[in-house]
Amino acid sequence: MGKAEKTMYNVLLVDDEKYAVKGLAAGMDWEALGISAVLEAYDVDQAKELLSQREADIVILDIEMPGQSGLELAEWLREQQPHAELIFLTGHANFSYAQQALSMGAFRYLLKPVDHDRLSEILVQLLDKIRSERELQDYRSVYRKYYSLWESQKPLLVERFWQEVIQGRTAFLSGKLDAALRQYDIPLASEDRLFPVLISIEQWQQDFGARDEEIMEYAIRKAAEELVLDGSPGMVVGERSGSGLILFYRSAAGEAAAAENGVSLEEKCEAFIRSCNEYFHCRLSCYIGGEVGITGLEEAYQRLLEAERANVTRTGSVIIPNAAGKPAARPAPPPPLAEWALLLDNGRKGELSDQLNRYFSRLEKEELSVETLQAVYFGLAHLCLDSAVKQGISLGEVLEGREEGLALSPVKSLAALRQWCARLLEQYWAKAAGSGEQSQQQSSIIAKIKEYIQQHPQEELGREQLASYVFLNPAYLSRLFRKETGQSLTEYVLEVKIGHARRLLEESNLKVGAVAEAIGYTHFSYFAKLFKKMTGLSPHEYRKKHRRLP
Repeated sequence: MGKAEKTMYNVLLVDDEKYAVKGLAAGMDWEALGISAVLEAYDVDQAKELLSQREADIVILDIEMPGQSGLELAEWLREQQPHAELIFLTGHANFSYAQQALSMGAFRYLLKPVDHDRLSEILVQLLDKIRSERELQDYRSVYRKYYSLWESQKPLLVERFWQEVIQGRTAFLSGKLDAALRQYDIPLASEDRLFPVLISIEQWQQDFGARDEEIMEYAIRKAAEELVLDGSPGMVVGERSGSGLILFYRSAAGEAAAAENGVSLEEKCEAFIRSCNEYFHCRLSCYIGGEVGITGLEEAYQRLLEAERANVTRTGSVIIPNAAGKPAARPAPPPPLAEWALLLDNGRKGELSDQLNRYFSRLEKEELSVETLQAVYFGLAHLCLDSAVKQGISLGEVLEGREEGLALSPVKSLAALRQWCARLLEQYWAKAAGSGEQSQQQSSIIAKIKEYIQQHPQEELGREQLASYVFLNPAYLSRLFRKETGQSLTEYVLEVKIGHARRLLEESNLKVGAVAEAIGYTHFSYFAKLFKKMTGLSPHEYRKKHRRLP
């Protein structure tokens, strides 16, 4: 880093005695003092005009001047440029003048004629004062900047603190928890308690892209602050699945929130659920936990997640998990995957749809577990993908436009799974219907390529040349050719060329070198190597063994 430049200042001299101004301007070593500009004015009006054009660091002014006095100029400066430092000059040792000058914040009061050495000493002291004040001002400005930045980032830092706690990534030693709470300015002590409520996003009722979903999840958390926290001390923490965890600070705060205006926490959650459904097109549930200490928050959070995982029938609800737990649900009937596979492979769309609807209607009457939904989810996905592969349809085509791919979000509820299955089958049937036409089109392209290769064995027949003939991307043509024929495009070209060479060796008198040129090879040794690789014989050996001419 280079050396910092020295700060330079300016001074304004104001006196109706022109010779006094000129004497000061010429008689002081201003540059040595760190003053780069010396401005001159001979009355108050002229001084105001100069000061309106640029600010002054120091103003040295005479008190007694015709018209307006130096005291009146000083009063005007206090309003217009309050940072300017003042040194008063006067030809009379009048105590009242000195008193007024000091009351206006003057740094010094000097009698004329001015002793230049004395003025220099005073200016050194004054410039030290100016520098110190400006350094302090700069420090305060930087402090305010970073304090403002800290304030703007504090919610994010506090949220990250709670995320670390609920994920179990923070172990607090004795006394460290209180220090962490103070550091993040969280109004809690280590012995205080929390009241957690899990927000579980179950289903979006409109198709959103991944970025739009993130925006909507943020909007839902802000709505939870307004409608559920409702002014109570607390925080809404985003969590990995995109949902959120509402934390009421202190059990007392949670109890106060529950009773405020006679509106219970359950009622607030119900209003929040209705609002999210109406404004954010989102079905969600709220799981209300019991009060818990800060160090027990991770375990409480895991219990709420387990309750969320186990609930696959109630949606858009306020749920208070039973701490004692419920009896294990009896197993629901497994999905008849073998029957579905047969219907899928045979294209019996209506029958498969009817079977799925009957099965889901039956599940609605059962006590379900998430394992049942996973069996349906993975089972149907496997059937569709297996059938698609048989028809030459890729996994990406079946899941085209479905950003969640094979994510597990559809198994959060029976309703979400039912919708997901319907959309998956709709996508599958659309691709299956198009695959027949597409297969015919692809076969036509391959036939055209084969015919061109057979009719032009003398050409180089590179991948780019062949692709341009049928207006396709070279890489795509290669993949399509292998898919349709089971061999690579390069292998087929070589097969045709060597076949043509064999016929020429059998049926013509062309020299072997001419045969090589007839199938597009100018280097005989390379042709001979390829020919032997394909036939097991050299061109000469092959002609000797298989020649048909007399």
